[in-house]
Amino acid sequence: MGKAIYGETTPHPDIASSLNNIGNCWSGLGDQRKAISYYEQSLKMRKAIYGETRKAISYYEQSLKMRKAIYGETTPHPDIASSLNNIGKCWSDLGNQRRRKAISYYEQSLKMMKAIYGETTPHPDIAKSLNNIGTCWSLLGDQRKAISYYEQSLKMKKAMYGETTPHPHIASSLNNIGACWSDLGDKGKAISYHEQSLKMRKAIYGETTPHPDVALSLNNIGTCWSRLGDQRKAISYYEQSLKMRKAIYGKTTPHPDIASSLHNIGACWHEFGDHSKAMQYYQQSLNMMKSGDNPAHPIIAIVLDNIRSCKSALHE
Repeated sequence: MGKAIYGETTPHPDIASSLNNIGNCWSGLGDQRKAISYYEQSLKMRKAIYGETRKAISYYEQSLKMRKAIYGETTPHPDIASSLNNIGKCWSDLGNQRRRKAISYYEQSLKMMKAIYGETTPHPDIAKSLNNIGTCWSLLGDQRKAISYYEQSLKMKKAMYGETTPHPHIASSLNNIGACWSDLGDKGKAISYHEQSLKMRKAIYGETTPHPDVALSLNNIGTCWSRLGDQRKAISYYEQSLKMRKAIYGKTTPHPDIASSLHNIGACWHEFGDHSKAMQYYQQSLNMMKSGDNPAHPIIAIVLDNIRSCKSALHE
């Protein structure tokens, strides 16, 4: 999320969208000059993204054509499968309108890899392809289809690494499935998967060792409890996640994950009706977003709106 993740000068659709959203906020506040500045940054970045990614697609397609000429138009080969996968990744990077095209290439790559390694043979590349397709469907909003692919990927990973062996790839699959169930509204099932992922990540990295993946699992469980209406339990998980993120990145270091944790805790207090405490967390979150190399954090528009809401409630 934001420049701190993708890089200060790296063009990315999420950053471009955030710049546009911040422009909308300034426009709503009546500062049109500032709004135009953000809109122009967003436009410039979008031109860079789509220009460079399409150039990459062109190169990968040339590579695919050459590899087919070398190995055969319909001959299954790892290099051809790799080219198909790379083209799929590029189309996915271009956003939701191109994700069906991405799925088409990922499916071709998957089909070829199954032909190479075996239809039911567990293989890391097959598991990765299944995961990629699942991610595309999840981003397109079809969570049930995403779960189907994620579960196939999970099954294969367990076959490769061990049914009960803690492994980062297995923990990641459990996390992905949990996120899908959360989006489908089954928070109980979501918590179950996130708890499994958390347990595995602690087994991998250490019970009390600060790690981004452990912090993410704690955050995800907090979100589920918040959506179930148990804000106190949610705050407990969010605070554990916040403490860990500060241990990882530094207590006063501006970081998007810390900013998100602060915002999430603020949102819980907002739900409780404690607008004063909510404001404190929202403001800390906003200050962190503004002070770092991350002025285009994706949730900045939401935080600004929440602060306005709290101010309004406090003045009623």
